[in-house]
Amino acid sequence: MNAHAWNNLLINCQVKPTIAAQWAQVFAEVVKPKSFSKGQEEIDDFIGQILHESTGLTRLSEDLHYGAPRLMEVWPSRFPTLASATPFARNPEKLANKVYGGRMGNTEPGDGWLYRGRGPIQLTGKNNYRRVGALVGQDLVGIPDLAAQPRFALEIAIAWWEDAIPDELLGDPEKVRRRVNNSLRGLAEVEHYAALARDSFAV
Repeated sequence: MNAHAWNNLLINCQVKPTIAAQWAQVFAEVVKPKSFSKGQEEIDDFIGQILHESTGLTRLSEDLHYGAPRLMEVWPSRFPTLASATPFARNPEKLANKVYGGRMGNTEPGDGWLYRGRGPIQLTGKNNYRRVGALVGQDLVGIPDLAAQPRFALEIAIAWWEDAIPDELLGDPEKVRRRVNNSLRGLAEVEHYAALARDSFAV
């Protein structure tokens, strides 16, 4: 697909026109016929996930500016009470180190913040940065901000997808959503965007 076709598809998927124009050429250059193991057949699922995760390609670094009530909704086991959530409210770095520290390969102080979610797939955790960095030939552990630069971000998202989403999961939105987000949060929006992408391909 050329940039014009990608621009139309992204707009059809409710991406803001100015954002679609910025990303269309990136998609045209990065997405190749063999980028996805099942080709165009799975691109709609991929588009649905990344548009939800990145708020329509407008957010390439995780938004952790949560108020205390929202923290209790997103991480109920970590913040069971308002008192436990309040110290982390509106403090993204402290929050990232709390919720991501000590897991996903984040072993050093500050790793939770350093390897917070980035890119349209919200790559998270040092282990993921290391593994996907090796897949795309980039030192994401040493330069994690590469994951928030559009061209690298899209390459990384595709590499993560192809590595983490086996073909047998395609067609099962709930299983794919759990693999992407470890929950079903956002499933309805993901399916909505995927349907719009599918309709665009059918035109």
